[in-house]
Amino acid sequence: MEKQNGVTLIELLIAVTVIGVLTALTYPSYQAHVLKGHRSQVMADMIKIQLNLEESYTQTGSYDDSIVTESTCSFCETDTNRYKLEIDSSGIGMDTYKIIATPQASSGQAQDSCKILTLNAGGIGTASGSGQCW
Repeated sequence: MEKQNGVTLIELLIAVTVIGVLTALTYPSYQAHVLKGHRSQVMADMIKIQLNLEESYTQTGSYDDSIVTESTCSFCETDTNRYKLEIDSSGIGMDTYKIIATPQASSGQAQDSCKILTLNAGGIGTASGSGQCW
């Protein structure tokens, strides 16, 4: 009788099942990591916008809120499919301006627990959702 080398169908099904179970267990963690990574990027960009606003105020005496146009800025690295950036300059005091990052549902970023992120002129960041965002 000759011995055959190879993988049986049962062994192949067991390997595929193990891979499927591992994937099912790790995918949600991966998704959460992706959301957090994009959130961290938009928060860094919000701080860059704030620094540019303060620089323009130092040089000209007024805040140049035109650095964010059509939901993005030229020096930001945020994926515009993930977050919409805007500046609300209608406040006073520490809220002289607010930099607002709204997550976009089309990309799935709206599933992030932090929801809408804001950073005011006083450097205080808040989130409309739950969790430790800033």
